[in-house]
Amino acid sequence: MKTKNIVISGIGTVTPFGNSFEQVTSGLSTPPANAEVQNFEFHSFEQPVPCRNITDFDPVAILGKKGLRNKDIATKLLLSATELGFKTVLEAASDETRPGLCVGTAFGSVQSIGDFLSDSIVSGVNIVNPQLFANTVINAPTGNTNIRYLARNLSTTISTGFNSGIDALIYSFDYLQRGYIEQIIAGGLEEISYYSLLGLQRSGVLSPSGTIRPFATDSDGIVAGEGCALFLLESEESARNRNARIYGAITGCANGFDPAGKGDVLATVIKTSLTMAGIAASDIDFIASGGSGNPAGDRHEAAGIASVFGDTVPVTAYKSFSGECYGASGAVNVLCALADMAENRITGIPDAAYPTSAPIQTVFGRETKQVTNVLVTSASCDGNCSAVILKKVI
Repeated sequence: MKTKNIVISGIGTVTPFGNSFEQVTSGLSTPPANAEVQNFEFHSFEQPVPCRNITDFDPVAILGKKGLRNKDIATKLLLSATELGFKTVLEAASDETRPGLCVGTAFGSVQSIGDFLSDSIVSGVNIVNPQLFANTVINAPTGNTNIRYLARNLSTTISTGFNSGIDALIYSFDYLQRGYIEQIIAGGLEEISYYSLLGLQRSGVLSPSGTIRPFATDSDGIVAGEGCALFLLESEESARNRNARIYGAITGCANGFDPAGKGDVLATVIKTSLTMAGIAASDIDFIASGGSGNPAGDRHEAAGIASVFGDTVPVTAYKSFSGECYGASGAVNVLCALADMAENRITGIPDAAYPTSAPIQTVFGRETKQVTNVLVTSASCDGNCSAVILKKVI
């Protein structure tokens, strides 16, 4: 039973379209430029692979040189987002009140894992740098961040595939409701790596054309992205007592698993979230979906949304901006939804309207609309279904 109003009172982010809430808000006006990756330290693709990657990331400028020598990209992304968003809060907290950390990721530091093994094969096990072994576990970024910022009260890594980032928020929401801790920094993290790209490529889900067309009848797959989006969660009372800016409240959330991929479980998850929030389906102003251009996943998500809302509520897909950021996507979608909620707008798919067979009201371009409640959904190809309802707090 929900007993506290849990709000988002801080944001830290590193994404292809901005490293602050303000940059993301303005960055949604212009989709990131398409990029390509091909060569990695130990491996290369035969042809360049389209992606939406972070091109202006300088962790030394954010964190300084000390302690970064043996940290991998995933860890540097998480450290940087934490530094940019929460340094003041962390420095002001005592050991007892220091926020915990809960990070969702699908693949974690998979580039480090693969490179460590590749280096041992190419160079021999006696040549591999043993200090890099610490990067070969999925919770290495979370652990390194807790060490740097002394966040001893909670250190959790959530890995539920493509839903990891949004599930980290749900986990943290429940944790706060039960009074285990006063504040949690929660969100999602993912890096573009050779090994994850290779797996997606061999699975046939990467777009050969390098286009992102959520819910399109002719969509040919996803374009990979990367990034980190973190949120400080705490009770509304606590946030107001310290005069913190409140970006929004989480009023309802739920998750489940749908092995059939028909949308039934997502519909139940959405209804459960609405009941928790104490609102009707008609009170949702728009839906920030997880539509990515993966035909099977998009059909699954559209079916679940349509069974609750029909085509009466506008639906957008921020992955048309960010790309498919795997475990970070749910958190990045929450970030974009908060930006649109603050501006009373809906940032739709930036392409000119294209044919879609999805039984939902897909938004193209930008619409101005008074926004109070936003539903963020994620229905991944592995069967995980999640939903979070955000509410504007005046």
